[in-house]
Amino acid sequence: MEFFTIILDKSSSRQVLPDNFVKMLDGHRPQNMKLRQAGNGLGKLWDVEVVFDTDGSMYLDRGWKQFVRAHDLRHGYFLVCRYDGNATFVVKVFDTTMCWRRYQDDDDASMLCLFFLSIRLCLTPI
Repeated sequence: MEFFTIILDKSSSRQVLPDNFVKMLDGHRPQNMKLRQAGNGLGKLWDVEVVFDTDGSMYLDRGWKQFVRAHDLRHGYFLVCRYDGNATFVVKVFDTTMCWRRYQDDDDASMLCLFFLSIRLCLTPI
């Protein structure tokens, strides 16, 4: 399942998950989830505690603030979250320019950097 969310001022401390996502879990209430930034296949997994309030709403709580800080998520950023069915969300971040935000440790970005570096080395006179 995929869904999107927009970072608002109040979502920097915890993030509510859509009701339809909670329904898809069919009564299963996980205590923790993992977050991974999209494009970083084997990169860091962020442990995030899951809490439920009295009306059944589900939130990403402890650990979410660290993910927000580490990825410099700001007001108005748009996140696309893909649930892998194994308590892990793959998160793709779009900034306020509406472009996919690439991070230094992205696998694709690293490969692109190596590609341009190799072209530069090939074109450099010896």
